[in-house]
Amino acid sequence: MTKKESKEKRINDITDAAMEIFLKKGYENTTMESIAKKAGISKGGLYHHFKSKDMILIFVNQKISKKLEEIGHASMEMPSVKEGLLFYMENYLKYWLEHPVETTFLFLSITKILDNSELLKYYQQFTGDYIKYLEEAFKMGVEAGEFIPHDTMTSAVTLAAALDGIICYMFLDEQLNLEEVVKRFEEKFIKPIEKGV
Repeated sequence: MTKKESKEKRINDITDAAMEIFLKKGYENTTMESIAKKAGISKGGLYHHFKSKDMILIFVNQKISKKLEEIGHASMEMPSVKEGLLFYMENYLKYWLEHPVETTFLFLSITKILDNSELLKYYQQFTGDYIKYLEEAFKMGVEAGEFIPHDTMTSAVTLAAALDGIICYMFLDEQLNLEEVVKRFEEKFIKPIEKGV
């Protein structure tokens, strides 16, 4: 194992341990010592990588966000904007449904936003980027002649809100399956703006 791989493994061990303890004990009841113990490293070793549990919380959120960014990049490779948006919707929802620990961690993090200005800044940036990505996709659809001219910002904001909102309902209602939800989202967010439909 190279030094870089060793460092990456140690950081993954730390973040995995932290996520587990944050969810089990709650953020306030988690200590750097308990994270270090669970990760199998010394407290000093933990502080070498992260100065506080706030930093760990932010880092774990960034790690989760990278997976979502990968979905966004893959959606841009689709043959059409419509297919890209449908791919994004399906895989965004699928990610959260297949990663319930990360979903729970996201909700925990959201409760900490008001107490943590760095986490708040991170989520403001993430949300801005998320909406900008969706707005750019809708604009590309208009420019490519796939969509009629419309308020692309409104499309982006409402789609983002709907995607994030439906996640909770999908965990609570087993009748809301992924395929059906994506079809309904297509009917609501894509079909009304499609050219020639």
